[in-house]
Amino acid sequence: MTVVDLEASKPKPGSHITVLWFLKRLVLGILILVVSLGGLAWLTHAAIESATGPETLIEAIGRLATNM
Repeated sequence: MTVVDLEASKPKPGSHITVLWFLKRLVLGILILVVSLGGLAWLTHAAIESATGPETLIEAIGRLATNM
């Protein structure tokens, strides 16, 4: 038996990337993207203070002084 015969008798490795593998990774990536952007949008929305009405100058100064 020669080296050429041994190489020919080896099983050829198949491609590990299949359509199912690609779809699983695609769904996982989209899910991570949606959760990340949804969380970012929720945190951004939660950080915005609601405008309850006009505040006086004294209230504005007090709010700014306590936030420093």
